[in-house]
Amino acid sequence: MINLIYIRAAIRERTGQELSLDQVVQALLQEGLISKAQSKDRDLIFRGYAEYFEFEEAATKVEDPNPFIAREITHEEE
Repeated sequence: MINLIYIRAAIRERTGQELSLDQVVQALLQEGLISKAQSKDRDLIFRGYAEYFEFEEAATKVEDPNPFIAREITHEEE
């Protein structure tokens, strides 16, 4: 899978240019790094997590490793 997010970040770091994902695909195509068929394959090109998840941000939930032990709740935990 071609990760356009990482490639775009590398281009930005090296050149200072902020490209759209479509511009990154076109640049890869022009340089011969991907074929025209690859550029059109939606399953091959990673375009971010938006199509898989509702939010781009990661969320975590901290669970008590042993919920059967009675613990004293402090004011910070409330």
